[in-house]
Amino acid sequence: MTKRLILWPLLLWPVACGGSAETAHDTFTADTAAVDATDTAGDDAGGTCADGDAAGCLYRPAITYEVAEPLTFEGITYTDVLGEERSVAVAVYRPIDAPSPAPVVVLSHGGAGGKTDPLRSMDQWAPVLARAGYVAVAIAHPGRDQDAYDRLCEALSVPDTIPCAVKIDWDRPHDVTRVLDWIEEQAAAGGPLEGRVDLTRLAHLGHSAGAGCAVMMSGAGRNYVCDQPYGNDQGAVVACDAADLVVLRDPRVAVAVALSPQGPGAAGFMTESFATVAIPLFTGTGAADGDDGEPDNRRGVYDALASSASGLDSTRLFVDDRAAKHTLFEGEIDACAGVAGATEARCREMRSWIFAAAVAFLDWHVRGREAAAAWLRSGDLATASAGTVTWETK
Repeated sequence: MTKRLILWPLLLWPVACGGSAETAHDTFTADTAAVDATDTAGDDAGGTCADGDAAGCLYRPAITYEVAEPLTFEGITYTDVLGEERSVAVAVYRPIDAPSPAPVVVLSHGGAGGKTDPLRSMDQWAPVLARAGYVAVAIAHPGRDQDAYDRLCEALSVPDTIPCAVKIDWDRPHDVTRVLDWIEEQAAAGGPLEGRVDLTRLAHLGHSAGAGCAVMMSGAGRNYVCDQPYGNDQGAVVACDAADLVVLRDPRVAVAVALSPQGPGAAGFMTESFATVAIPLFTGTGAADGDDGEPDNRRGVYDALASSASGLDSTRLFVDDRAAKHTLFEGEIDACAGVAGATEARCREMRSWIFAAAVAFLDWHVRGREAAAAWLRSGDLATASAGTVTWETK
């Protein structure tokens, strides 16, 4: 049942042009209205779930919000391991008229080459999260030129006998930590985010290389000495020693969502990596999520996680469809729709399953919404997908 929601007067998050070098495109303005500090969005649930009624089986928040034009911020800098300045940019997506302070989801994209435009980073996921009442902060993780990559690999003691994959894996966790610092700075007394974000309710969501970052934010260790791309025999040339695992967990991240993550034996992760996972972790992959053998490797993250008392801390979503391509988990449907026999409508439907499950997971672990937990424990996702989705929790 959906209850009608009655809110106190709330602030619209206005968009104003201009700003400093750090706020190159837009700035926030100060609060001018009373803000309800609670997050009471009423009952959340799917509809009446029955075979043949996929939409009625999907989880949805009881209330959704319009999303303001995203604000972009550049020049968020820090000193990296080479002693050089590294700069990232973010796009902030805000739910209009949502209760404040709002929970936050920080997003990391995939791709070894990196990105510089935050509006092209996880731009399918960020509006979905903002519509559900989260402030979504999408990071553009920039790449490095070859000289900088070579110096980074040398600084991290990566031997020159293996392909160095550090360029994908090292910067992202450090970028996220700096962005979290930046959010705290903006939320400090007198800052443009004061009263608008609740940093005690903060999650990280990533895809592919960004998923590896999300797994690290959850506490998993990574071995940068033997880290190689998937398809190379990690440990064959340079032994992987658990003593070399590096943990870069940021305790401000309370929940993580890893879409198309790397499993044990790939990209520096070892079976021992996942024993230090300290927070609820959602993993999602599919039958066509990478090269031969890669989907099974991605599924291995869940297998390596410990069971929880609630039975919902560790989850695995698997879309058993040959059109469930890698980029589908990023929210893009072009590659999916390009598979012979697949349709755009079918790909959008598969994407809706992934969106619904991840939002329910966040709503339970970030907001404590019991209806979200009940949906996660139900078989509604399997019913919605006519058995195409396998959903596991522990």
